[in-house]
Amino acid sequence: MKNDLLSITELARLRKVTSETLRHYDRVGLIKPDYVDPQTRYRYYSIRQYERLGTIKELRSLGLSVEEIKEYFDGRNLEKSLRILKERQRLLIREIEEKMLLSQVLARKLHFLDDVRHLPAIGVPFKCHIPKRYLITFGEPAGGPREHAFAFTKLEQYLTDVAPVLASDCIGVYCDQRILYPSESYIPCVPMLFVQPDSIEKDHMVTVPANEYLCMFYRGTGLEEYNESFELLKRYLDLYNLDIAGNIFQIYKIDKTVTDDPEETLLEIQVPIKLAKKPDEDASSS
Repeated sequence: MKNDLLSITELARLRKVTSETLRHYDRVGLIKPDYVDPQTRYRYYSIRQYERLGTIKELRSLGLSVEEIKEYFDGRNLEKSLRILKERQRLLIREIEEKMLLSQVLARKLHFLDDVRHLPAIGVPFKCHIPKRYLITFGEPAGGPREHAFAFTKLEQYLTDVAPVLASDCIGVYCDQRILYPSESYIPCVPMLFVQPDSIEKDHMVTVPANEYLCMFYRGTGLEEYNESFELLKRYLDLYNLDIAGNIFQIYKIDKTVTDDPEETLLEIQVPIKLAKKPDEDASSS
């Protein structure tokens, strides 16, 4: 009888699978040998199993699980096979869409990281127009680095984007102009995350109107801290007769999500500005 059968080793070699794979398929009831030698317990397979194994391999290559393949063979007919393969196609299309989304996310992050390698000079103020933005915040100062970490963790729970924080400049705080002056006292700053308006629910979302900003990149240890380079900003404001026109933003450009080197940590300060009124304008308006 065994002369008409294939040994487990022969079938494995012909179908380019391992003998252990065939043993596993036997254990889970997917493909049983036609004959098992009662003395050696060696498995032997017929040409029918050879054909079935070929179908199993092709279904596995389409991404079906062992359980799905067992369902495929159970009471098989044309309509059932069509239904199962259509469902697999639907799932595959969804997987492709998810992979495409991941690819787009990675492309944006790679573009961001490439941009931060070619930023304007560090420690040099520059003006720029920043269009309308959106952020989420609880609207209260957090109290310090540890409290800020907890606040950011809670805020991140509102985000639905894929990897929203890694390699991005969405993490920061806003505060008033006290951040521009050295102080031994705590400078109250409010943790926030910049977001895309269609990526989160509207709870805690705030719109930041478009405005002109005086910006500067600088090396620092963290948020809510005065930096000596801020003196350059104040001199620029005085030199060009500019007033501060709202909350000041401190934002991480390069942080611990992409580097462990503290020398690479980079922050940006964004000061909203407007042209200061001249003394005679104040007098005429009074």
